[in-house]
Amino acid sequence: MPSRNREKIGEARPPTSSRTKYRISEKREAARRMKKQEFERAAWQVFSTVGLDTATVRDIINASGLSPGSFYNYFKTKEVIFDTLLNLVITRAKEAILLGHSDEDNLETMLLKGYAASFRELLSLHGAARFFELNQHHIRARLFGSTAVRDMTEDLKARLQARIRSSAMTPDKLALAVSIIFMAGLEGLLHISKNPFSDIEETARFTTALLTSGLLGGFSEP
Repeated sequence: MPSRNREKIGEARPPTSSRTKYRISEKREAARRMKKQEFERAAWQVFSTVGLDTATVRDIINASGLSPGSFYNYFKTKEVIFDTLLNLVITRAKEAILLGHSDEDNLETMLLKGYAASFRELLSLHGAARFFELNQHHIRARLFGSTAVRDMTEDLKARLQARIRSSAMTPDKLALAVSIIFMAGLEGLLHISKNPFSDIEETARFTTALLTSGLLGGFSEP
């Protein structure tokens, strides 16, 4: 005859046991997050020092101080962790842009505020200028594959359509215009990275002036 002390199928376990298991699971998850973040911190340091091409997984592991086997629990290759960092960086730029966004801004103000906010945010990161300079060809190649950029692309299309009402704005031209806006921002960022004495606000104004006249002229009615 089964013991009365045995747990019956479907019987709820004591709340204390559930809470204990939840706390253990929570601690494990927190430890996993900390390890992942430590690898990301180490990778940023390495990529900002020698660049993705020269860096090795061993360099990242050594900089992290964690065990070699742990790295592969989170990232399969150095390229995967580079893509993760790039997406985090772009997300920070996106958040900085949205923070200063206003539906009342005209085209010029929208671009100026967006460029200035993203330049300031990204270049405030330790080692950012060197990171962008060393890895610029990889950033260019990966930019439009980023989830954050895809989200920003759709948002920017809507903003342009709200500010430039023209029959000349076909879907193809709109997509091209958005790509040019992103690439101009990247080139402005790289310019500041290579020239540390460049003025962020002035670079944002110059980039905005080029884009504003080009967009308005390109979408002018026939």
